[in-house]
Amino acid sequence: MDDRWTPVLAELRERFAADTDVVEVEAYLSSKGYDRRQIGEILSLLYSDTEPSLGWDGADSVRESSLRVQGPHERGRFTAEAWGFLVTLHASGAVNFNDFEQLVERALVHVDGRIGLTDIRALAEDVGFDDGAMGSERPLIH
Repeated sequence: MDDRWTPVLAELRERFAADTDVVEVEAYLSSKGYDRRQIGEILSLLYSDTEPSLGWDGADSVRESSLRVQGPHERGRFTAEAWGFLVTLHASGAVNFNDFEQLVERALVHVDGRIGLTDIRALAEDVGFDDGAMGSERPLIH
């Protein structure tokens, strides 16, 4: 995690309950002068905590990965196909949660306008994740 957001995240956790609507948190951050990109980064860090939860017996429970939905800052940017490709990469195990978030952030920062399937595939291939990682039928040629 980026250390520059640690005090902001601590303030938000103090100020807002865990079930607070994301729109309310977004409005608060906007009133504090943060831009859209910064708000998106802060919200993704705030709502992506992956701390293990305690089971009924007090032991760490094994959690399956949860479904990642788009935040308000992402909804208008990704096409359905692009988001589906990202979710498929994550669900197949080709990328872990942190890599998934980095791909999302990279797309938001580096692609202007609507983010399509071609954009996501190019970004994924740049960092070494592609359809081959998901076990597609394409042969590997050296």
